[in-house]
Amino acid sequence: MTLHVDNLAVGYGRRPLVLDGVDFEVARGELVGLLGPNGSGKSTLIKTIAGITSHTEGQVLWDGDTNLADLPRRDLATLVAYVPQSISLTFSLDVREAVLLGRTPYFGTRPSAADWDHVERAIRLLGLEEFADRQVTELSGGQAQRVLIARAIAQDPTVLLLDEPTSALDLRYQWQTLTLARKVAREGNVASVIAIHDLNQAARFCDRVVFLSGGKVIADGPPVDVYSSALIEAVYGVHVELSIYKGFVEVHPVADGEAVPDVSSQVFGGASDALPRALHLDPTH
Repeated sequence: MTLHVDNLAVGYGRRPLVLDGVDFEVARGELVGLLGPNGSGKSTLIKTIAGITSHTEGQVLWDGDTNLADLPRRDLATLVAYVPQSISLTFSLDVREAVLLGRTPYFGTRPSAADWDHVERAIRLLGLEEFADRQVTELSGGQAQRVLIARAIAQDPTVLLLDEPTSALDLRYQWQTLTLARKVAREGNVASVIAIHDLNQAARFCDRVVFLSGGKVIADGPPVDVYSSALIEAVYGVHVELSIYKGFVEVHPVADGEAVPDVSSQVFGGASDALPRALHLDPTH
């Protein structure tokens, strides 16, 4: 079973399209990272898959023929969980009640014991036990972000969408969150998509990455195959060198005027400006 983003286009009024012909797939058990600079369409793409933003053209399909846009909201919520960058609560909830919101597609007027079991499991996974009885409004930004992730885990989704979930977290919880995202994908057999800025963390945790630039997909594949100095410099406007550490590709920005060692033969076996092997597209689009 796969999530298929099929020729998706999203636009607002007469302005240029935010997404234009975006096409890629995510299999169950796979964690796919969305990469690209600010304004490249990562958050818009996540929200469109989640059904929050309407698309102009194309479709988002599950398992070949289920169009997510055609599903009733309750059915969609049992299939897809979405973690936003942040959320503002207009009323006070404690952490357990906030995480329980992820179970609302499954119960009527009252949650069952099984619903509360899902809540407690999610709280343990995110290390929120000491905050479980505290009001969400009393938490730090990073702690509140972990509550949002716990809410999504409690939802027991088949598709998990994370929009820059580590942006408010310190280094320890960044790695804990990314480790958990990968674990949920693999062990829970969940098709997972994460919008992320850190190229090195994406290379370390994601099975595949999809580069967006100008609203288009310009590269798609495993990080070690996709990353190249030419691609990254074209997308981000930053000179970089690449290396391999313990089997993972690493990106090292280089300040103007610094010498850039040619490490391409170690990493790719070719010229340092070689295009990605996984998808040969023009990175200047």
